Amino acid sequence: MKTLRRLLVLLLVLVALVAIGVATCPARLAWNRLADRAGAIRLGGVSGTIWNGHAATASLFGNELGALDWQLAPLPLLRGVASARASLHGGPATASGTVERAANGAVRVANAKIQMPASLAAPALDIPMLQLLGTLEIDIAQLRVQGAWPTAAQGEIHWRNAAVAGAAQASLGDLQAQFATAADGSITGNAHDLGGPLQLDGTFKIDAGGYDVRAVLGARDGNPQVLDALRYIGQPQGDGTTLLLIHGKFLRLF
Repeated sequence: MKTLRRLLVLLLVLVALVAIGVATCPARLAWNRLADRAGAIRLGGVSGTIWNGHAATASLFGNELGALDWQLAPLPLLRGVASARASLHGGPATASGTVERAANGAVRVANAKIQMPASLAAPALDIPMLQLLGTLEIDIAQLRVQGAWPTAAQGEIHWRNAAVAGAAQASLGDLQAQFATAADGSITGNAHDLGGPLQLDGTFKIDAGGYDVRAVLGARDGNPQVLDALRYIGQPQGDGTTLLLIHGKFLRLF
């Protein structure tokens, strides 16, 4: 019995030491082990612990985004899920939400809010003669990523004070888009204007690592600035509108 008690005490001490070690494990040490598997994501100035960590700088594809803070929840670890509340701040983009990564590699984002300059979306729209101005506000109710590609999503996007500069200058008003998972597993959405100088009626689809956009654009009440800007966007149509067609591929994040 004495031997058994000693073994139990020793086991409890070992468990306690492991728990203390995990709880106080430096976030910098954990990141050094994971950095090679983080793909286009880079963190700098990592401090704190793996439970409550901080990165002074976070970047994606070389674009500085700001500082990152996270709080890792312990209970989901019991079912093989790493779940953290994360927030990005102090840079051109701000974001907050819950991020989960399951044992099978699937990543799930929930209740996330992102605010960023519209200029960060310029590569996706591929309109080289115009600079995008205004602010994008993105609300993500849920997003699932498998193998670095989005496989399910629901949310909406607002482009506040949308405008363009460069070869032409024009105020476009506020624009809005909604997106959700379709029956075939793709992510589809629609985009429209909210009554500003630009008339917008568009749809988009995300599937198999790529995206397609189809939008009909027009100048409300013949707005001359919008008409000038539309000369650098898409293809003119016989009825005075412009047809914008975009096909692109996603860059892998991981």
